[in-house]
Amino acid sequence: MSLSINSKSPIKMPVSPLQILLLTQLEEGSKYGYEMLKQLKDEFEGTWTPKTGTVYPALKSLQKKGFVDTLDKDGTDFYHITEDGKAIFELMESHVLESVDFSVKYVSVIFNWLSTERKQGAIELMNKLAQKEQFLSQSVLRSFTESIDTDIREPFLRQIKDMAEKRLVAINALLEDY
Repeated sequence: MSLSINSKSPIKMPVSPLQILLLTQLEEGSKYGYEMLKQLKDEFEGTWTPKTGTVYPALKSLQKKGFVDTLDKDGTDFYHITEDGKAIFELMESHVLESVDFSVKYVSVIFNWLSTERKQGAIELMNKLAQKEQFLSQSVLRSFTESIDTDIREPFLRQIKDMAEKRLVAINALLEDY
């Protein structure tokens, strides 16, 4: 997926979203292919079912690019992330920031240009998205922050709280108009 119109992405990622997931798993330590496949299936809970015909070629491509190496243990290939593979995460951070910036601006422009009728449909869509509790839910935030040092975790959670409170103030101001 491209970040911008005409497929001109500001940053070309040398790996696919699936490969990012695989590299992330390997940061925990060495794993064999089926173990990673099973973990993906479990985590995505049926919203996506990765196949061996997708995962193994993705791993081989990562190996070919030098982002993972393998170690044979009793006839089973165990994959582990290389230093070049770890460097992908820094590139991904920049890519995500630019992707979010573009996506937010793109959606804002679309919403500004929509007809009143289409805006009403967009509100229905936003209501459906708001009902998706997975995004920044307590369980997601807990699993994300549980292994982070308190001196980092607490300011992060306070920042999210402050942003949510500011959004509530803005929403309340809009509601006062009615």
